[in-house]
Amino acid sequence: MIKPSKNLLPVAIAAAMFFVGYAALIWAESAFDLVLLKTRTPLQQPLTDLPRTLGEFHMRRGWANQKLSSEVIGVLGTHHYLIRRYWYKPMGMTRPGAVVRLNINYYPTNFASPHVPNVCWEGAGLVLQHDTYLTLHHIPHADGKTGNLTVRFLSFALPQADTTGLPIATVGQSNLFLNTAYVFQVDGRYVPNPAQVSELFWRKHSKYGYDAKIEIDVLSPTSRKLARKQIARFFRSALPAIERCLPNWKKLNAKAAVPVKTPAGN
Repeated sequence: MIKPSKNLLPVAIAAAMFFVGYAALIWAESAFDLVLLKTRTPLQQPLTDLPRTLGEFHMRRGWANQKLSSEVIGVLGTHHYLIRRYWYKPMGMTRPGAVVRLNINYYPTNFASPHVPNVCWEGAGLVLQHDTYLTLHHIPHADGKTGNLTVRFLSFALPQADTTGLPIATVGQSNLFLNTAYVFQVDGRYVPNPAQVSELFWRKHSKYGYDAKIEIDVLSPTSRKLARKQIARFFRSALPAIERCLPNWKKLNAKAAVPVKTPAGN
């Protein structure tokens, strides 16, 4: 009788571990109502196809999409991103709040923790002063419907220079702030909290799974009132066009997404 080669033993062990792991994956999906192996979800069109004019917001001639370094892209976890500035034409270019920056990060599968200003801006030395949820009213969508949209609204203290010339964050000395807001679209639904992204992504209502962060930065110090107004204006002008770039959830899936509770707006 021919004896099996000892060299086959590691292969047999590896194969056994694979099948055990696969069985555990199938069990976990069934037991916890999850789909752990999501199908790659395509964009309807590249993010860079987003129009240069969105309502009264305009990307001026000479302005270009911001390019990230390979190191930053590695941290971001996706090559699907769009960072560009828009000018609100009814306001002069130099007026506070007239220019906003759109930052979209898209993850077609292989869920990654969302990158949010809470981490990035504080990592740059800014001090967070206000962290609230803001409900924007009468926001249009690509399907022609209009509704409310709850976003996370952050305000940071203005940086000032110390005696060495280095920036420091000054707290409570002004009613002006650096303001930003963001929301996530996950499997066709909007949520303002990163924890809700994970909750939606792993649900077993679809073989597909994606998430996208939509962030609006107000590119000058403003009051929180003016920032809220400009953020609402931009979402009303831009969201239908953004949705025409992101996946069409209704076409991808026969079943509707599972509802998720969202925090009350402020």
